Amino acid sequence: MEYIQLIVTTIIILVIFYIANYTKKKQDEEIKKKQNEIKQGDKIITYTGLSGEVSQVLEDRIILKTFPSMIEMSIEKWAIAGIDDRKNQKEEE
Repeated sequence: MEYIQLIVTTIIILVIFYIANYTKKKQDEEIKKKQNEIKQGDKIITYTGLSGEVSQVLEDRIILKTFPSMIEMSIEKWAIAGIDDRKNQKEEE
């Protein structure tokens, strides 16, 4: 009887571990796909909070023009958190 409880508990833990890893892997693939689809002119935000417009796309990095000073900087694609759909001050004027 104790062996059955141990086996059932182990199976439940393995199923939970598999579901958690599968979900994380799926999210990582989706983020990677979005990062690779970034094109010139897209407005993005990074994990560190930088936002700006993509001025050039390279193989593993992008050149980003930050708002409002329009300073260009190079960032890695993995640092992109997503598309920034907020409006900046220049667009509002």
